[in-house]
Amino acid sequence: GAGLAASAPASPTAPLYVSIETQLLARIETSRARPETVPRVLRVLGRSLIRSEREATVTSPQEGRLIATKDYAIPALGDAVKRDQIIAVVEESIAAPDLVTIATERARATSDLRQAEASLLLAQREHERLAKLAGIATDKDITAARNALEVAKAKRDGYTEQVALLDAASTTGALAQKRRVIRAPLDGMISRTHVTIGENISRDKALFQIVDTAELLVEASVFENDIAAILAARRAFFTVEAFPGESFPARIVSRGATIDERTRALPVLFAVANGAGRLFGGMFGRVYIETGAKVSGIAVPKSAVVELDGQPMVYVKTGGEQFTPRPVQVLERLGDRLVLTDDGALKADDRIVVQGIYQVRMSKPLPVTEGGLPVK
Repeated sequence: GAGLAASAPASPTAPLYVSIETQLLARIETSRARPETVPRVLRVLGRSLIRSEREATVTSPQEGRLIATKDYAIPALGDAVKRDQIIAVVEESIAAPDLVTIATERARATSDLRQAEASLLLAQREHERLAKLAGIATDKDITAARNALEVAKAKRDGYTEQVALLDAASTTGALAQKRRVIRAPLDGMISRTHVTIGENISRDKALFQIVDTAELLVEASVFENDIAAILAARRAFFTVEAFPGESFPARIVSRGATIDERTRALPVLFAVANGAGRLFGGMFGRVYIETGAKVSGIAVPKSAVVELDGQPMVYVKTGGEQFTPRPVQVLERLGDRLVLTDDGALKADDRIVVQGIYQVRMSKPLPVTEGGLPVK
């Protein structure tokens, strides 16, 4: 028979021997290569942003001291808040002359309240009278009486609340305390906090920054030559290094109108849903944009492709204990899949190693004959 070329150096694509026992112990797994037609994907760098309408800086409308009350707890960094939730109470000192003004306003409001109560009583009597005349009184008169009753109630309630507020503001002594309740202007989370209980604060001092990250924007720059792909875009995905192997669906919300003279790129904004709150403003990542064009090739899991000296390779199971390295070219990247050029290196239904590649790579080449064929 032919002699063995044992002394010749093994080719990078020489078949490798992996025993059945090693395959079981190393849990080597394979997957079938499949022909597939997929969208052409454009890849650009992107950076996540907080939407301007979903961000607010909360300031103090007056000078005073931040106090604690039983009605609220001052939110801490990262706390979730709801719109109209009390997030701060500022106490302002009132001088004695202001107390005189408060007392005068209270007296006037009390007088208005008494008049409103009298008007309400008359309106109730008129409404009850017409209600008893159902079928005799006109609908117009009954409706007018009902409306008058509602107006009288509203006036009474308004003056009642005004008197109560003035009562709360009125105290005896040289000084009184006026409190201003500050509420969250939107749903979101506290991204910055600048205050502590008991601190004296000035008017317009920034107390908190609140952001709503349920949906983020991603800003990307698309080069001039790729603008046609953006106009035909079907879908997009945003990926970040913090979550390898994961992608977040994105949609185009706006495009710039001018190409940047320096970079020759067009700014494009994408919206990304972030209900789970895993993304944050200012994160860098990549945007994968599916264009209207299609490409065809051989689809394999991403884990099947490794690089050897810069050359992408896959390992094909070509026998029960035989694995053959084959060089490939990546045509498209689609999340956890790669589409390889259909150049004959792979065929449909080839069994590609997807787990245990390291053990296969470290295996010994099969002995070959002088003709270059593996020994059976």
